[in-house]
Amino acid sequence: MGTTATKVKRKTTRSKLTLSVSRRHVDLLRRLSKREGKSITELVEEFAESNAKATAITKEGDGWVKRNAGILAKKVKPADWKRDDRVGELLRKSGLR
Repeated sequence: MGTTATKVKRKTTRSKLTLSVSRRHVDLLRRLSKREGKSITELVEEFAESNAKATAITKEGDGWVKRNAGILAKKVKPADWKRDDRVGELLRKSGLR
């Protein structure tokens, strides 16, 4: 006797959002929506989620820089602040000099 798993769809509270964007951006969103096979709402929700994750990752990195500021104080060179990578970005965002 096998069991079958059923997906339970959770109800989420939805809110309406009105945006004022240029006609060009409306057209871009409609083309993207059609190409991806998703609604504009789905595209905006995915963007918000990915942006939230990226922000969380950045905050983790900022915390690391602040926790290790004493260790880094004498080892970070002025050129490191100008680096075009994650390390340079974290150093500039931390404001520690």
